[in-house]
Amino acid sequence: RALYRRATRFYQELALAHADGSYVRLLGKLARADVLVIDDFAMAALPADRRNDLLEILEDRYGRRSTIIASQLEPKRYH
Repeated sequence: RALYRRATRFYQELALAHADGSYVRLLGKLARADVLVIDDFAMAALPADRRNDLLEILEDRYGRRSTIIASQLEPKRYH
């Protein structure tokens, strides 16, 4: 199973999950996906809480599942 998310909508989904109490369930869903694709990464600066969310997600997936991060920017231009 693969999940594809554009970064801006992905971060909105995380913020909504925090607000409605479904954050832990969303983390579980993201951790179980065989492949997680985050597109349009680093097109805008991330607030600290979204950076922390991204770190949690990547830590949950590290060594277990594949994560693909795509961007139109060169890494040196990431925010």
